Amino acid sequence: MATMEDRLMGEKLHYYCSSSEGEDEEDEEGRVDDDNFDVEKSKQAQADKIAEKAYMGGPRAHNTGIKGVKEDARAYRRYILEKEQEKLDDLAEAAARFALNEVPKSDDEFDLDEDEEFMATYRAKRMLEMKDKASPTFGRIRELTDKDYCDTIDNAHSATDVVVYIYEDHLVACRRYKEYLPRLATEFPKCMICYIRASKARMSSNFIQRGLPCFIAYRGGDVKKAWVNIRDSIGDDAEYDVLVEGMQDNSVLPYN
Repeated sequence: MATMEDRLMGEKLHYYCSSSEGEDEEDEEGRVDDDNFDVEKSKQAQADKIAEKAYMGGPRAHNTGIKGVKEDARAYRRYILEKEQEKLDDLAEAAARFALNEVPKSDDEFDLDEDEEFMATYRAKRMLEMKDKASPTFGRIRELTDKDYCDTIDNAHSATDVVVYIYEDHLVACRRYKEYLPRLATEFPKCMICYIRASKARMSSNFIQRGLPCFIAYRGGDVKKAWVNIRDSIGDDAEYDVLVEGMQDNSVLPYN
């Protein structure tokens, strides 16, 4: 197991590409142009063909008289009905093919797929929500001893920041900033706010003289960031908001 000194001073620190345009082009090629279909023009064209065969030596050109005319008329009607049925079959086949290949999307699905920036923001928000639900909440300060210091850090949730305040009562700045700890715990409930005297942590006299007061943030059992001798940055008697800003700027405390 790592020593107390080691714990305090150690530092460990696909695009979505829409294919709708190509599919639309393919669908347009396979789609029957039913809007331009004119039954009367089709009938007239087929009548012209039959008339041409009748007068130019077609299959029924040898038929004459009333019998021949009736037979040609029946043949014409059968021919037209067959062609119209083929046209209807083609239209039905094209409609079925379009329905199978082109699945309509709702407005929400289209927006989520196309707006990559929105998707990234949405995923990040969901990850934060899941993280907040998974990580425990505290809201109270906790005093540590030399016996439970390392165990507290090692056993904390992997997503929890353990913020330890190291102090000594004989230093004015240490006493002043210790008063802010309960408020820190209330306003940052996802952080485990702890405190311990440097002498109980068996810190060296050199560290006590030069490093206090000190905040150290841990996550996953490792040192995340340390803000040593905060007096050099904000003095001995800074206001609460100044302390919080300094802790956030030094990555000891997260931004809410």
